[in-house]
Amino acid sequence: MGLAYDQDYGQATIDSICGRLRKLIQDSFQKHLYTTAIFYADKLVSLNREVEDLYTLAECYFKNRDYRRVLHLLKKYRDITNGDERLKLLQAQSLMEVKEWEECLRYLEENTLLDDCSDGRMASVFALMRGKVYEVQENLDSALVWYQKAVQLDPYCHEALDRLVGNCTLTLEKEVQLLSSLRLHEEDEWLRHLYAAKLAASRSGAVNAQNPLEAFPPEQAPSDGANVLLAGVPDLVKRSSGRERRLRQASSGELFAANEYPFPQLPPALRHNGDTLAAQSTRFFYEGDYESCYLISKRVLEEDPYHLATLPVHIASLVMLDMKNVVFYVAHQLVNAYPQAAVAWFTAGCYYYLIKKYEHARRFFNKALTLDHNFAPAWIAYGHAFAYHDESDQALAAYRTASRRFPGSHLPWLFIGAEYVRTNSLQLAEQCLAYARNLMPTDPNVYNEIGVVHFHKKNYGMACDLLQHALHLSNAPHETFCSNLGHAFLKCKVYNRALDAFQQANQLNPRNASVLSGIAFTYHLQGNLGEAIEYYHRALSLQRGDAFASDMLNFAVSEAADLPVHMEF
Repeated sequence: MGLAYDQDYGQATIDSICGRLRKLIQDSFQKHLYTTAIFYADKLVSLNREVEDLYTLAECYFKNRDYRRVLHLLKKYRDITNGDERLKLLQAQSLMEVKEWEECLRYLEENTLLDDCSDGRMASVFALMRGKVYEVQENLDSALVWYQKAVQLDPYCHEALDRLVGNCTLTLEKEVQLLSSLRLHEEDEWLRHLYAAKLAASRSGAVNAQNPLEAFPPEQAPSDGANVLLAGVPDLVKRSSGRERRLRQASSGELFAANEYPFPQLPPALRHNGDTLAAQSTRFFYEGDYESCYLISKRVLEEDPYHLATLPVHIASLVMLDMKNVVFYVAHQLVNAYPQAAVAWFTAGCYYYLIKKYEHARRFFNKALTLDHNFAPAWIAYGHAFAYHDESDQALAAYRTASRRFPGSHLPWLFIGAEYVRTNSLQLAEQCLAYARNLMPTDPNVYNEIGVVHFHKKNYGMACDLLQHALHLSNAPHETFCSNLGHAFLKCKVYNRALDAFQQANQLNPRNASVLSGIAFTYHLQGNLGEAIEYYHRALSLQRGDAFASDMLNFAVSEAADLPVHMEF
């Protein structure tokens, strides 16, 4: 029989009740029964207003997503809680959750002086939160400063490092300096290498592949005085043997490139970890090896279908491989599972982009950016969707926004330059592409676009040099580079080299009408009318409205008809 309610409860009895309540709260908390935990914690605070009990109730509210109740509780008992750093952290986090950014920043500035924090890791968390608030407010410079302070205070603060490394928010030199300066335990050096692998993945070719933290001398691009017109087209088929080996090993489930960075520096069990393989697949994507990227990222997602760090590069590889049905399936799964994740709506936009419904694609890319303003792939795709609709101003606006948000990335400048090439603003295009080359001196796409600029400026010799340099930097054959080089060789009247380039492009894509027209025109200029007529017909069978091929076919047939007929008796 219980105690009578009118009995005077002594302090010993109250202490006993509080002890049992704490056990009930702990048990409910461990079983994720937060409503039950809140019920008992509320009674505990009424009985005993100690800081520990207030923290318990506030934490229960927070876990139950009752952020307003957290704020009300801490305001009500602020005379008790002002000195407790854990409660300050909960208050700041709750202000962030309810999106009261200005109030959160003001609270952090007034109540969380980093010099006064007794715990360096707690100070790091406060610095991280300031960085997050500044980032939401689109004050990127201040956000980066506070993220770097968070890392200085705690080199194990993953969220700050994740924002700073591999996301192109810093320049390459600053990223390398940051990773080199991490004060890690000597047994945790593998962690530095894991972050360095992420850096190497996003800056593939710009850093030393065997050790991204060491200087890497970039290859020299052709100078204005260089001329390698007679060097021919690089034999990319031979150079793709390593890529074919990758594909065989990846498709068979082997861990290929086991001797490549960072695998030798990692504990063996971590070589198959999702983050390790995600970095590897990202590196393959930037190298243009989309098949290997797809196979590695697919392996990660088979183990963990919602590994969000791998999804953007996996979706990008699917887009480059034109796998529409797979993109549709993945988008459907993600939108159902993560309706508040930017990558879900980005994937939906990619599907509409692939089926050329660019207006729908823009709508989904815009939704992704509404959810996360700092999702770089959506900014680039958003610009592409405008560019394919010939809406140059909007495309440039999207690319420029990406260049501001990701100052270490060369891709926005590359696409700005490509858009200026498309609109024939060659001077602006050259400036933007030169900036892209400074950021990433080994991206073949940059040299291809610069070569196109020189082609339009009628500097055909330099165009040939640059386009051959682009092919030399490519890890795999590239149809566009070969086709552009063929046109440049034609202008230089080096017909044999032009024919080699066009034929290599034709091997890569036999159904490209433009390449077939280039082969036909080269044969035509060489006086080989029979082959020219055949290839003009092939081009027109793929694209009947090709006015150039149609007109030149008529000329070739007319010239062939005027040739004398030699009859043997």
